[in-house]
Amino acid sequence: MAGSAELGQIAAKAADDLIDRFPAFVSATGPDRELVGVALSGMARAGLFDLGYLRFDADRISAEDMKRAVSVVAALAARSLSLTTIYMVNAIFGGAFVAQMATSQQKRDVLPAIREGRLQLAFAMTEPDAGSDASAIATQAVATGQGFLLSGEKIFTTGASSADYILVVARNSGDEKRAVSLFLVPGDAEGVSIEPLARVSANAHASCRMAMRDVRLGPKQLLGGPERLGKAWPIMRVSGSLERIVVAATAAGLADAIIVRALSFAKERRQFGQSLVSFQSLQHLLVEMRTAHVGMGLFIEHALRMLAEGEPEQAASMAKYHCAEQLQEIVAKGMRIMGGRAFFSFEQMSRYYCEAPFSLYAGGTAEIQKNLIARSMGIG
Repeated sequence: MAGSAELGQIAAKAADDLIDRFPAFVSATGPDRELVGVALSGMARAGLFDLGYLRFDADRISAEDMKRAVSVVAALAARSLSLTTIYMVNAIFGGAFVAQMATSQQKRDVLPAIREGRLQLAFAMTEPDAGSDASAIATQAVATGQGFLLSGEKIFTTGASSADYILVVARNSGDEKRAVSLFLVPGDAEGVSIEPLARVSANAHASCRMAMRDVRLGPKQLLGGPERLGKAWPIMRVSGSLERIVVAATAAGLADAIIVRALSFAKERRQFGQSLVSFQSLQHLLVEMRTAHVGMGLFIEHALRMLAEGEPEQAASMAKYHCAEQLQEIVAKGMRIMGGRAFFSFEQMSRYYCEAPFSLYAGGTAEIQKNLIARSMGIG
């Protein structure tokens, strides 16, 4: 099994190969199920799904697994946000929930298919800590004699337009607010409607508005079986921390690409008979960018260390909040270094500028992270 650093290098090469063959991973303006399938197959062949919890005999997410996943995410984020979200949704969000909650048979049915890159997942949830309770989880599950009926709506469900299965969080009708369950909903199930939503970037793996109207599900589609009915909330909290850590890694990976491009341009571009990098003011900008990037890495390392100790919540929120905010400063400085060239779509920096805001919102906004950190400090 490759170590985290080696796996990051493998992920970088796999992403470069995919983009060389299919530039739409960067430039697509709409969802493409076939393209997502190509990405998953390529990632599987490269061994990017070689994570311990994606084996059907695992029931926990180790810090070492997350360290390896973080390396992959950072490498992908430097190259394509579409490739990043394809990996995150399938290998981390979807795979982690199945690993922690599913029955043995569900694991045997789903996890090998994820590892082999032949199953597309999406994840429809409301951030469990976004508010004071679970009342924002609009989807309702009603038990019937034959299974369940699901009704509700979820916006910004990434990958839903191409998914074989969508993991849906639903509140059990009539139960207390935190009695939520997870269901494996077929993407083509009767009563499911999906509308892709255009984003400023990364549209090959679209975020979607998903509506469900009396979607009939059998008992086998309740993740974890009857024993897990109404008991998904603790797993959602753990997975929320995992999401924040990988979003922080996404920000760090993109920040590195921005710095590399800005430095390369500053060395190559000449003004007044000398390279831009010889001007002290630009040197200072580049130093500020790299220093901030190193700090991002330290926050992520701290979050992984706290995950290993079983207390990741505060550290994950701090990492996500800090890295997302620092990325916005770094990309703004990258734009300034490149001047007017950065404003044109043929320049990589313009793509970085469009992709950077993703980290502000994925995993919960900065304001939500501050609320969570305050709560962990006993003041929220």
